[in-house]
Amino acid sequence: MHSIRKLIWASVLFLPLLSGTGLSAVPTNVPDNEARNIQADDDVPEVTARVARVSFIRGDVRIRRGDSQEWEQAVLNLPLVAGDEVATDANGRCELQFGISTHVRLAENSVLKLTTLKDEGIAVSVPQGTVTVIAKNFDKDRSYFEIDAPQTTIAIERSGTYRVDAGQQDGNEVRVSATQGGEARVYSDNSGFTLRSGRSATLAIAGNFAGEWQTTDAERFADEFGAWTLERDEIIAKRVNDAYYDKYYDRDIYGAEDLNDNGEWIYTRSYGYVWRPYATAIGRYSGWSPYRYGAWRWVPPFGWTWVGDEPWGWATYHHGRWVWESGTWVWSPYGYYRNQRSWWQPAFVVFSVVNNNVCWYPLPYNRRNRHHGGRPRSNNNHTGNTPPAATPTPPVRAEYPLLTPEQRRRRVITPPLQNTPANAVVSVPVSQFGRARGSFRTPPLAVANEVLSKKADTNETPPNLPTYKELRGKVSKEIAAEPPVIAVRTDRGVRTGAADRKAGAALDDELRNKRIFGDRAPIQAPRTEENANPAGIEVRERKKIGAVEREPVRRVNAEEPPVRQSPVIVPPRETKKYEPAPVEQSPPYVPPRRETPKYDPPAKQEKQEKPRYEPPPRYEPPTRSEPPKSDPPPKSDPAPQKPAAPIDRKGKDGRMR
Repeated sequence: MHSIRKLIWASVLFLPLLSGTGLSAVPTNVPDNEARNIQADDDVPEVTARVARVSFIRGDVRIRRGDSQEWEQAVLNLPLVAGDEVATDANGRCELQFGISTHVRLAENSVLKLTTLKDEGIAVSVPQGTVTVIAKNFDKDRSYFEIDAPQTTIAIERSGTYRVDAGQQDGNEVRVSATQGGEARVYSDNSGFTLRSGRSATLAIAGNFAGEWQTTDAERFADEFGAWTLERDEIIAKRVNDAYYDKYYDRDIYGAEDLNDNGEWIYTRSYGYVWRPYATAIGRYSGWSPYRYGAWRWVPPFGWTWVGDEPWGWATYHHGRWVWESGTWVWSPYGYYRNQRSWWQPAFVVFSVVNNNVCWYPLPYNRRNRHHGGRPRSNNNHTGNTPPAATPTPPVRAEYPLLTPEQRRRRVITPPLQNTPANAVVSVPVSQFGRARGSFRTPPLAVANEVLSKKADTNETPPNLPTYKELRGKVSKEIAAEPPVIAVRTDRGVRTGAADRKAGAALDDELRNKRIFGDRAPIQAPRTEENANPAGIEVRERKKIGAVEREPVRRVNAEEPPVRQSPVIVPPRETKKYEPAPVEQSPPYVPPRRETPKYDPPAKQEKQEKPRYEPPPRYEPPTRSEPPKSDPPPKSDPAPQKPAAPIDRKGKDGRMR
């Protein structure tokens, strides 16, 4: 009996807690359509394409969408998608953010195109100028990052910093540098090699030495752009270190590190921990409210996308919700029900068209986001990237308040008019929507109340907003821009990449097999497993030579089965000595006999006796009485004699005798 009472009391005590804290529980006594809205806080959006943002801008920077030939002015927090192109002027610099620890920076007179932008990997093209890629916490097994320069492809292998100097128009060289522990494979039209940290390689892309490269110390190419890159690294590292990732928000909400210096986190009874901007952060905006100061920009495939003027507006306008709490606006990164990743969305607002005016206000919780960007509804078919099977980052379980079912039911059925101020509604004429910045106003109170009094209805058709094609040629210069001079030059056609790139696919493996190994399998390291030699016999491994496996010599007899080689050394078998088969020999060739005259040796001469040697007489010294006789000096050449007088052969009579 006592055990039954305990069970009853336990059920009474714990049922409200389970219904109040469960992230997937549904309140009772709520209509079906409203119950569906409750579980729609973290619905997978219709478009799930990956997005990058402009996180820093200085000078003149312009962008061009992939489906358009018109150029636009780039601004801070502008979203970019695959196919978009960015160009900097002579005084312009730009930084793009792809995640918490992945950035790309453009120097002056540079052009960058986003070729591939997916969760599986990123590929960018640099036809001209200088670009630096910072890839920290990079894991090649999870994704790839590749850079295409003129006739060159760089595939990142490790975390680090990579700089690519593509040169100017009609240049003959491309320089690649790896620092901060980076390592990359570099491919040209006919070769490939590995570039390690601290080294810089200069590749010839034209002329007689095309495809060759020279490596040197990367420090030789340090300049002002490199110093600015290091400065930005320090600023971002400090912001990320002070951020609240994995505490109040997950790592899919990149850009949330900008909130640290512009607001504070507070706890509320209705929504748990939320972020509230400082008065100094919104003081320069008269009558500030969310989604009021900024512009609507057309971003395919999302459609109309909000780009706020606030420097901290990236995370707060594309994730979570803005709610009016205790007389102020606060931002919550999640809805009450959350069990999967945070998806980037173009905006969280409720659109209405009243009296030929487009009106919008921040989307409350427990109401489905039905912003389709002016595109026709596609029956919830997902476009862009397929949602991954597993959540890329673990969901954050924030501390939510314990609400009773009745409190949650009231939150669902209460119209926005009772929990959203009327001045939160923003309006613009339909003819001016999407054309310029700063042309928004607050509608009359009656119109604002009419907009806020509409309840959520899942069967309601989204309003028809103007399309970008309808506004072509009517956009102000604050958005539209003239083509940059550098982009006009590159429009002539500059081939980037060491090979033709397939959409959404990496080139590293293909180029490595073709340019380095010549479509042959590389030599594998010798086996070191214990079961490689189960018999325990000592085997002396043969050292492999070469970089690739060569094809074995083909057998002459194709029907002969292959012979498997055993790793065990077997003594050589005794084989018979090779004996050639007998060959029939022809008789030897005998030349015809020729008669030659008989040779008679000369007669022997008599032997002559050799002259007999007689030694000279022995010298005997003279006696003391007689003075020693000195030998006469050896005769040399005879002294010249006086010529004799000529003989007179004439007689007395003068005649010759």
